[in-house]
Amino acid sequence: MCNGCAFKEFETPKCTKYQKNCAIQEKKSPKICSKSAKLRKLERNRESLFTDDLEHCIICGKSPVNLHEIFGGRNRSNSIKYKLVLPLCTCEHHNQIECKGIHFDKKLRDEWYKKGESKFIETFPNLDFKEIFKKNYL
Repeated sequence: MCNGCAFKEFETPKCTKYQKNCAIQEKKSPKICSKSAKLRKLERNRESLFTDDLEHCIICGKSPVNLHEIFGGRNRSNSIKYKLVLPLCTCEHHNQIECKGIHFDKKLRDEWYKKGESKFIETFPNLDFKEIFKKNYL
């Protein structure tokens, strides 16, 4: 293994000094690959507690949609796991600045945080929301 390579923990190293002797180039990190494969599998099988129709926006009914996880960031995979996913139309309700999409409208985002927590508590009464998502929105 190349001790001089500053990029040895990444999948595709950019080592130029030790390029010929760098064994990392032939070998991919299994930790990175398995994590992304797991996330890909979760994303392929997304479902929603709010609707069965993931092809139309839950707010206005338009299509095409982007599937939006209610709780993003570190809780994105938890949102997928517990089916807290919303189909939101691309042009108005997902991420447009001028249309005040959910990524830019704090009021809309907070409303869905509360609905998401309520639905979680209703669907999974034996699980603790605050323990899983590390925050309380109600």
